[in-house]
Amino acid sequence: MQKILLIGNLRQLPENIAELLQLNHYEVITAANGKDGIARAQEQHPDMILCEANMNGIDGSGVICTLRKDPLLENVPVILLADKYNARNFRAAMNLGADDYLISPFSNNDLLLTIENRLQRYQRPLAAATPAPAEDARQDLKAMIREFTENRNTVQLTPHETVYREGGNPRFLYYIREGKVKTVKTHEDGKDLVIGLYRKGDFFGYVAMLEDTPYKATAIVMEDAEIVLIPRKDAEEIFNSTPYLIKQFVRLLAQNVTEKEERLLGIAYDTLRKKVASALIHLRNKYQQQDSGDFTINITRDELAAVAGTATESLIRTLGDFKSEKLIAIRNGGITILDAARLEELAFH
Repeated sequence: MQKILLIGNLRQLPENIAELLQLNHYEVITAANGKDGIARAQEQHPDMILCEANMNGIDGSGVICTLRKDPLLENVPVILLADKYNARNFRAAMNLGADDYLISPFSNNDLLLTIENRLQRYQRPLAAATPAPAEDARQDLKAMIREFTENRNTVQLTPHETVYREGGNPRFLYYIREGKVKTVKTHEDGKDLVIGLYRKGDFFGYVAMLEDTPYKATAIVMEDAEIVLIPRKDAEEIFNSTPYLIKQFVRLLAQNVTEKEERLLGIAYDTLRKKVASALIHLRNKYQQQDSGDFTINITRDELAAVAGTATESLIRTLGDFKSEKLIAIRNGGITILDAARLEELAFH
């Protein structure tokens, strides 16, 4: 029996979905929100996921983004269910890897046909080989990364130190053992725009290496960091002998391109409040640890302005407004998100 996971406030979804699926011989699992849905997916490994698009906390796009980073769930079809059409949300979801997007009201027949078609596409490539057990696959990936990064030279860097500069030739692939790093493009007028954020466990600097071009941005440390240096020749030899790893880097590259496209579109056309809200949510999604409560980040106002793509003075005024509205708190230079749901509403709607 094929297993389908329903994620969302089921009272907001058509009432008969779970019953309809059970009557059509599907096993149904439910989760009330995005966070629980991700956990259930990782535990149960469903054959398909139906997810409410608009949820408080982690929404449908956030669920897809997380699942597509998991090698064991990256190909599981996800259908988003929405109560109204929003062109930007639709485009963002499809770019992240949604398999379909159904707008209510839809008929039972439409839903069942969509599920059947997506399941057939998913099962076809799986028929060629029997996948390894989930824990074995996770351990294999961890072992590959460990072999890739251990017994290498490392550097200890402090905030604001440069790892590499725009225009330089790539000599290393970099892996963050501890700390945070950003990549920055500098305009001719001297203003910086943050185009990439990286954390513990991330590789960076691989775009120039894969393209065989000079670096197109400057990498700067955001907090005390330990960075592993993997010589370019070694990285290329490992890629050639381990196709699975190169696949992971290509997938990372595709995700980064999509993320940058969405951020640049927002910087070009969003209101100031929306830009700042989007920057804060982007930082939270990137750096928040699971089950860590309210998210706090220590970041300079200039750095946050570079992430948001706005002037520092404008950012400071907007942060003051958000503080007055109790969306954030500012303590000892750190910014704490108090109302993530309202910030997400500002950022994405």
